[in-house]
Amino acid sequence: MNDQSTECYIQLLDVARSLTRALDLDGALNEILSRSQEIMDCEACSIFLPDLSTGELVIHSARGDKAPMLNATRIPKGKGIAGAVFHDKETINIKDPKNDPRHYGGVDKKTGFVTKAMLTTPLLNGDQALGVFQILNPANRDFFDDNDERILEVFGTLIVSALLRIQAQEREMENARAQQELELAKEIQQSFLPEQSQNYQSCQVHTRYFPAREVGGDFTLVIPLNEHQILMCLGDVTGKGIPAALTMSRVTAKIQALSKRLILSVSLQNHLGSWVTELNDELTGDLQSGRFIGATFMLSDSHTNSIQVCAAGQYGPIYFCHGKWHQPEVTNQVPLGILPSFEYSCQSFEIKPGQQWLLYSDGITEARNQAEEEYSEEAFIKSLPTKARPDETLDIAVDAWQNFTGNAGQHDDASILFLDWRGIPPPPLLYLSCKPSDLSRGREFIENWCSYLGFDDIASGHIVLACDEAVTNVYRYAYDGKPGPIKFTINSESDDLIIRLKDEGTPVDIEKIKGRELDDIRPGGLGTFLINEVFHEVNYEPQKKGTVLTLKKALPSGVENSETIAS
Repeated sequence: MNDQSTECYIQLLDVARSLTRALDLDGALNEILSRSQEIMDCEACSIFLPDLSTGELVIHSARGDKAPMLNATRIPKGKGIAGAVFHDKETINIKDPKNDPRHYGGVDKKTGFVTKAMLTTPLLNGDQALGVFQILNPANRDFFDDNDERILEVFGTLIVSALLRIQAQEREMENARAQQELELAKEIQQSFLPEQSQNYQSCQVHTRYFPAREVGGDFTLVIPLNEHQILMCLGDVTGKGIPAALTMSRVTAKIQALSKRLILSVSLQNHLGSWVTELNDELTGDLQSGRFIGATFMLSDSHTNSIQVCAAGQYGPIYFCHGKWHQPEVTNQVPLGILPSFEYSCQSFEIKPGQQWLLYSDGITEARNQAEEEYSEEAFIKSLPTKARPDETLDIAVDAWQNFTGNAGQHDDASILFLDWRGIPPPPLLYLSCKPSDLSRGREFIENWCSYLGFDDIASGHIVLACDEAVTNVYRYAYDGKPGPIKFTINSESDDLIIRLKDEGTPVDIEKIKGRELDDIRPGGLGTFLINEVFHEVNYEPQKKGTVLTLKKALPSGVENSETIAS
């Protein structure tokens, strides 16, 4: 290697070091071209990169007097020396371009530049051509020699390294931007979704949402219309990802806006159905072709103790009552956004304290495990517990679903809406004259609270009978068979039903309170035995005037009352 070649390679090493500092494609290309023109001692140099959509080669950067005119010049696919080098992936050294049929003269005509000699090398990454590097017209000599070819190929290797590094860097930045946009889309979508748990006077509503991707098309809505009516919805927009999420945002905003009209619906027999008909008409004109929404709506009313259901291309609800899950008969109608002027109907059901109503999307029931087995609606309903608290029911159902799917990828968005219905709590206080003719009011007071708290008929009967015995004892012993005031107080706290009876008669003598065993068959004393059997805690508190009797019984399974309902 002669001194000139040695100097060239030293300069190339310096170029390689400088390229590692280039932060973008233009910066890297400018550095390469600036140094290559100097090292190769030529009039002009250019880099051609492919436009993958057209197959053309585009001059992205150039050096020489005509460089500004060359930028963004396009070489038709397969044309010119550059096209041949890009296609064949071999270096071409042309000593007399004007007499070479492969030479594309369009660039010379555009710029007035005269090409006398040309050296072109492919930019190769393995067997893939990333572009072409070309130098024109050597200074102080007629053509480029073999040594020039070797140096240019080394330059080509440097360019490829720079291109690959910068492309990877740009992909990383693009991925970061995409992730940032996705996080923003997720944040926006979540702003349209309700909180996972919401408390109202008559009920609690819990929701769960599991998108197949970062964002999705399922949605749940919980909209209190007034003090006694709540609109609930679970919907599924066609598609997945950001397009479905954008449609979901528009649909939920539309539902929110139209919900105010729901209260003003004039059709009392098809209150909810009329409103869904109006919603469908607006969505049909608003949604893009091919988009539609499957949705089920529930409208609860604590004044009428009713719930209206309208299913539009989505599962109807199921509900839990008397220890079993039931599927009410609900007409499933066409999804929203397909047929304008379609008349939707709804079904109305009585809703009782202690009932739980549940909506779910097909992303739950159509989920598959790694063996491609489908979960199914039957398996989902079977997974629902019958002896769990409401706050546990949803978690148990979700755990069973996720245990079934295991590590299988989720292919569809999934969501659940869970309504734990309490109704309007009865009055917490009752004042009576403790006499036989008024005791029916006390029994009714206790019965209403037992129903509100979800006790079944048998348990309610036991509680009412035990309280009736306690009041009868007050009448007999505290008031000596004469009328006297008695105050009933009921509340629910620490998972217990708490009943307090306060009289103003003769304070009880705790030492004399003793219920007889059942095998001691004699009149009297059985009331105390019954009270102790029904309630797990019985506490007598004598006062200066009268006695306070506190009775505690655990709330039935499936009832959640962590806060005082009444006091």
